[in-house]
Amino acid sequence: MSEEAATTTPARVLYVTDLTYEQFDPADLCDVAYLLRSPEHALNGVCLMASDGDGERTLDALNLRVNGAATTPVAYRRGSEGLLDALREAEEPVSLVVTAGFAGVAEALAADRALFRRTVARLFLVGGHANGYALPERAGERIPIDPRLKERNPERFDPAGDPRVADPEERAALGTLLTSGEGVIWLPRDVCLWRYAAPQILSDGGPVCEFLLRELFFANLRALGPDADRYDAADAPALLSALPALLLARHPDPTLWLRLFRAVLARVEVSEAGDVTAFTPNPESPNLYAVVAIDGRALGKLLTARLRDRSLAGD
Repeated sequence: MSEEAATTTPARVLYVTDLTYEQFDPADLCDVAYLLRSPEHALNGVCLMASDGDGERTLDALNLRVNGAATTPVAYRRGSEGLLDALREAEEPVSLVVTAGFAGVAEALAADRALFRRTVARLFLVGGHANGYALPERAGERIPIDPRLKERNPERFDPAGDPRVADPEERAALGTLLTSGEGVIWLPRDVCLWRYAAPQILSDGGPVCEFLLRELFFANLRALGPDADRYDAADAPALLSALPALLLARHPDPTLWLRLFRAVLARVEVSEAGDVTAFTPNPESPNLYAVVAIDGRALGKLLTARLRDRSLAGD
């Protein structure tokens, strides 16, 4: 492909999530909204890995606010078989961005590895921890983290690991995918993480922003439990990780993004349970790239520019 074509052809993305109507991570909605509004991306579809729930209803509501009466339906797939069908129908290689449902993705890879290698240009895995927070600090800290994030959001640095891969099957599957050698770019949810002050930044930003804020409030209320304070839920930020994957899907040269994040060649070793037991940067035999967020504020500005219909005052 010529350089000119590479700059004008939208990057094809297939997005994998466990989103349902009742349970979801607001970060996933921000990702899909970004993809739907970005002229530099073509959303090939969304693969819903939850066994129950009506995630289509939520995403259809988002899509309606993005495109209005001219809405083009989002292509939905379910489970590992649905993912395989989406890959078989892909006219060009896609970037596969996986934020959850790792067991289904691992099952699809095992079922047809040749198909993956033909149709998946890059496998972005958003999840897990690069550091071991159950270990003593010096032994467990493989990559430095922002201590302010750990102080403000301790649940994201739990010694038990990333809450979104708490299920043993999911954790083991993530480990399998990390060490699969299938063009993996890993975005760990401890070192590729930043706070996005959505209630303040997206306010008065248009229909898409209003929808995202309402869904964020709903998700925060559920996450905080029956004793939740509605004012805390209304003001809580979103915690984001996946935007670097979407940027790399469009412009894969990591040197273009050095101000925002680093993509480090690394070798990861995992246990049978899927826990990371070793992380070696710049080894002789790397098996993936690992992404480390550097400037969350600048990443947030890129997201904001895509989601808002009206510029923020002062921009």
